[in-house]
Amino acid sequence: LGVITDIEDAAKYIRANWGKNGKAPKVGIIGGSYGGYSTLMGMTMFAGAYDAGVSNVGISNLMTFLMNTAPYRRILRISEYGDPDKDREALIKLSPTTHINKLKAPLMVIQGVNDPRVPVGEALQMYKELEKRRSPGCLILFPDEGHGAAKRSNIVATIGHSIAFLEKHLK
Repeated sequence: LGVITDIEDAAKYIRANWGKNGKAPKVGIIGGSYGGYSTLMGMTMFAGAYDAGVSNVGISNLMTFLMNTAPYRRILRISEYGDPDKDREALIKLSPTTHINKLKAPLMVIQGVNDPRVPVGEALQMYKELEKRRSPGCLILFPDEGHGAAKRSNIVATIGHSIAFLEKHLK
């Protein structure tokens, strides 16, 4: 688990060094793909480090991700993240869904429905967990996108919704 503590360290540094008049700032986290995974870990495993988060096409569960990513990508991802059989325990510990009970702050999840890299199920299972816990947040699905928005209107919507969400929860 020590391989991802930099996610929490970034928030700690900002709180310790960027405050005004002795008051620590609110801190948000946002990212796409691996950055989306990092956002989900920052919001769950390192709950309390961030005051709001926006995850775009992020992996929420490394086991389901490895089983459901496109077959041509699976072998490459196993070499990168770990083998579901040999590394099962580590993959579970490093999955945001494992730490969902710790979530304290609002979370927005954005996903393309046709994503061959990070299947839409990753976003859906994360959002279902948010709903189950009545955690503040939302899910934005783009039925005409894959791994991130490519169409101008969807890019604008992604940016606009992300800014509005972070402004609402960080100001």
